[in-house]
Order: sequence, then structure tokens, then C-alpha cells
Amino acid sequence: MNKLSRTKSATINSVVASISQLIQLFMQFVSRSIFISVLGSEFLGLNGLFLNLLGYLNFAELGLGAAITFSLFDPLINDDKPQIAAIMNLFKKWYRFIALFVLVGGLILTPFVPHLINGGVNHLNINVYIAFLLALSNTVFSYLLTYKRTLLIADQKGYINTLNTVGYNIAGQLLQIITLLLFKNFYIYLIIQVVTMVVSNYHVSHVVDKTYPYLKIYSKEKVSSKVIGYMKKNISGMLSAKMGGIIVNGTDNLLLSYYIGLTSVAMYANYTMIITGLTQVMNQLISAVTSSIGNLGASNESSKKKEEVFYKYFYVSSLLSIFVAVGFSAFSSAFVTVWLGKKMVYAFMPLLIISLNFVFQSLRQSVINYTNAYGLYWYARWKPIFESMVNLIVSWWLVKYTDLGISGVLIGTITSNLLVNVFWESWIVLRYGLKAKIQRFLLLYISYIVSSTITIFLTVYAVQKFSGEKLISGILIALIAEILAIIFFWIVNKWFYPKDLERFSIGALIQKFIA
Repeated sequence: MNKLSRTKSATINSVVASISQLIQLFMQFVSRSIFISVLGSEFLGLNGLFLNLLGYLNFAELGLGAAITFSLFDPLINDDKPQIAAIMNLFKKWYRFIALFVLVGGLILTPFVPHLINGGVNHLNINVYIAFLLALSNTVFSYLLTYKRTLLIADQKGYINTLNTVGYNIAGQLLQIITLLLFKNFYIYLIIQVVTMVVSNYHVSHVVDKTYPYLKIYSKEKVSSKVIGYMKKNISGMLSAKMGGIIVNGTDNLLLSYYIGLTSVAMYANYTMIITGLTQVMNQLISAVTSSIGNLGASNESSKKKEEVFYKYFYVSSLLSIFVAVGFSAFSSAFVTVWLGKKMVYAFMPLLIISLNFVFQSLRQSVINYTNAYGLYWYARWKPIFESMVNLIVSWWLVKYTDLGISGVLIGTITSNLLVNVFWESWIVLRYGLKAKIQRFLLLYISYIVSSTITIFLTVYAVQKFSGEKLISGILIALIAEILAIIFFWIVNKWFYPKDLERFSIGALIQKFIA
């Protein structure tokens, strides 16, 4: 595939995904507002706890989806239809075993769910076991037929998958809103989630079968020894990455629920919903091009050109990450005040820590995408273990022995990011993926971290000092903060962007695509 077609595929996937995600984000806020109004914040906290517990069970997936995506790049480039069909058939078998594992693990976990909630669940007037089993069924069914989405993504047709996912999600949210208003029932809310997900998977499966009819023709083909060897080598890397990700991302709500209570989980969930929505929109722009990166990595392009593409990608994703994170730190207080009332607004320290965690997580996303696109899981096999240990120890100690609350939990995540991820993830991609110099990249990366930290600190201070929870003040602070962020970003790149690489120009990229 030539460079221009890669660019066009990446752009189409990014644009479609981003627009769809914005629509879905709007629906999520409407649905969340009605959920809180009808059922209350404790049910929101309970739902968040369910998601975290089920995240631990998703450990069984082992990151196979990313591994399969990487394995498909080469046969797709070479139009090796028998091998594509063989890989997809192996993927189907694996996901059926995973679904069974998750089901058994969920049934074992069910009796312990009420004991993880500070203050108990009797006042909620629902059967928590039934509610958790409904949430569990959604996770179990998600592994059936969904594997076919991977082929669309690997073949740079992720926009088809995005339209399917977002379309059914919006339809499901509309049904949930209607039933919440009519019946005020948490069980129905969870049932709609299950039904929507099953129908969505069935539909995308039908689309894939029509788009790739050879999957059935070559259904008896065997996966090549090369792919099997890759899987055996990288399984430990994927295993540790999955385990580390679950511990890092899944312990926040669990620690808050156990030590503080569901109301704290609900309050944090309101901010994480904003962050998750913004992150999803950014990821659609940043991650939608992962298949094109993998395609480029498997091509015969020069190492210099691949390094230039990497730096351009990091430049764009970092600019977007800093711009969005600064906007969040400036305007989230005003937004939450209008949305839920001033009592749900965080003070200086929690807002600062949440905003810093947001930007640090976002900045590393482009490096993570390169790890996935180049299939570098083997080299990352020890990193998640150290990351999760640092995160869990620091978070647990701060939430148990201090009054920092959510700030303490997130300081653990920030610590593991700065001490482990920044250096280790960069080293893996530059050393084993691009085979390029790492020192100058780290200098640029750290300069982004420092400049964004200074900008966000000044922004949150301005929010607290000048009544940033008020709408007009919040808008003015956001505008000034974004200008400051862009100035800092320009200065940093002027000093630290590698001089021997082609300078990046967004305008030139747009002109090339149009041409």
C-alpha cells in the first residue's frame, strides 16, 4: 500500500471515529444525567464498581486482540487469504475459551461483591447479586463474534466498526433513557446493555462475512508456524501487560469504594466520564491510524522515513493531548457546576491531580500505539509488573493513611507513569521498533511533561483564584490557558524537536491529502 493510501485510510478512520465519538459523548452525558436524577449517585458508584471488577476478569483476554491485529498486517499486505482465514479461525476458538473462563471467574466472584462496598448495600433495595450477574453476562457475551471487528481494524476499515459500535451504543442509550424514566429500574438498564451489545456483534459479524467471503472458504486452513512462534514468544509480554493494565486502571474505584464509599466513587465517576469521553475522542484520532502504522512498519520504507513519521505522530498526539487536558483543567469545574451543581465540584488538589494524570496518560498513548502496531509485547513483558507494583503500593498507602482521598489514589498512578512508563515504553519503541536514538526523544517527551505540568498548575490555580466554576469565568480562563499551552508547546518544539528530521506541518499534510 502506498503512502498516500495509508494517509487517506488513516484520515477517514480518524474523522469518522471522532465525529461518531462526539455524538456518543453527548448521549453519554444525557444518559448519565438522567441516571443520576432517577436512580441516584450510589447506583452510579455501584455500576462503576461492577465495571472495575469485570475489568479484572478481562485479564483472561491476555491482549490477544492486539496480537492478532499485528499478525494480520503481513497477510493483508500480501493478500494471503488462506492465512487471514486461518488466523481469524484461531482467534474465534481463543475467544470462546476466554468467554467460558470469564463466566466461571465471575460466578466465583459474585458472592464477595457486597463485601467490597463500604456501608453495605441493604439501603439500595436491589439484589446486588442479580445486578452483578447481568453485568457479567454483558462481558461474557462481548467475546462472542466481536473478534471479527479485528479484521476490519487491521485492514484499515475501522470506520465500519466505529459506525456499528457508536450506532448501537446510541440506540441502547436512548432505550435506557426511556426505560429509566418509565420504570426507574436498574435491572432493565443492565439488560438493555446486554441486548444492544449482542445485536451489535451479530450485525458486524454479518458485515465481515459479506466483505471477506473467503473466511468460510478457507475455514480449515492452519496458522503458519511463523505466526504461532510469534504468539508463543509474545504471550508472556501480553500477559504481563494485561495484568499491569488491570491493576493500574482497575484499582481506583475499588480502593475508593472499600475505604470511602460509593458516593466518593460516584463523584469521581462524574469527572472520569468527562475524561473518558475526551480520551475516547482523542483516541479515535490518535489510535485510528494504528493499522496504518503497522502497515508502514511491515513495508520497505527506509528507517529514516519511519522515524520521521513517528516523531510527527508524537507531535500531533502530544499537541492534542495537552490542548484537551488544559481545557479540561480550565473548564471542568464550570461544566460540572452547570451539569450537576457546585456540590459535585472538586477543590484545588483533586482537580490538579486528576488533570495531571489525564495529560500524562494521554501523552504516552502514541508510544503505546507504536508498541501495539509493531508487536513489541515481548520486550514489554516486565514493565507492567513494576508499573502496577509502584501504582498499587503508593495508591494504597496514601488512601489508607492520609486524607488525600482520590488525590492519593491518582498520585500512585502518576508516580508509576513518571518513574516507569516514560523511560521504559520509550526505550522499547525506539530501540526495538524504530532502531533509533532514544536520548533526544526522551528530551522532547520530558519537555512536554514539564511544560504541560506548569500550564495545568497555573490553570487550576486561576480556576480557584478567579471563580472558575462560574461559566463566564471558566470560558475566559480556558481561552487564556489554551493560548499559554500553545506558546509553551511552540517554544519546546523550537528547542527540542530533532533538527535533522523533516519539520512537521499540519497544513502540508492536509494539502497532500486533498491532492
